Amino acid sequence: MTSRKKDRGRQSVAAEQAALYGVSLPQQPAEGERVLSPNEIGKILNVTGEAVKQWIYHRRLPAVKLPNGYWKVKVSDFQQFLKARNEVGKRRVLVTDTREGDLKDVLGIVENLGHQPVVAHNYADALLKASDNHPALFVINISMKEADGWKLAEKIRAQKSLRNAPILLLADADLSDEDADRAVQLGAQGFLKRPVSAQTLTAEIERILDRNL
Repeated sequence: MTSRKKDRGRQSVAAEQAALYGVSLPQQPAEGERVLSPNEIGKILNVTGEAVKQWIYHRRLPAVKLPNGYWKVKVSDFQQFLKARNEVGKRRVLVTDTREGDLKDVLGIVENLGHQPVVAHNYADALLKASDNHPALFVINISMKEADGWKLAEKIRAQKSLRNAPILLLADADLSDEDADRAVQLGAQGFLKRPVSAQTLTAEIERILDRNL
């Protein structure tokens, strides 16, 4: 079979896949409304036109199929797709800390790394926000007021949906041998003793999140 015939075969299969996935087509573009082809979108995002078609087939990118068989994407739908795509890259980091100055430093670092910080002011608040937000990382002060951070970390590990979420522990002193064993048992990915520089904290958060992509 020639390469051209193979390409036609793949296009046929792709069309069948589009029907199989039941792509929800948006309303037809209004007269004069700007539209883009998969190849044009591919050039904008530096991917192939076929990759863009896969997003269409899997209903990630709304598109209209014209009578001639070509897909067209409204610019407004493409912009919404870009916005959603960018949000996916922002992972939530739940920060539990009772010291105002340190809290602001951690939040600033998380934001500078392009992620979304979620602040928990106490034990109960942390548990509620953990369930609602499913954070990609917990930064826990193990000397929290009302209930210590150890208890919070243990509670997080007990929840099925959060048991594999990475944990970074912050403390005002070195861990004792007993605490070090406890951190290992909890599967904490990192531990930092205060005071800690912004450079060190940034590097540690990056390391943990990069390892858990």
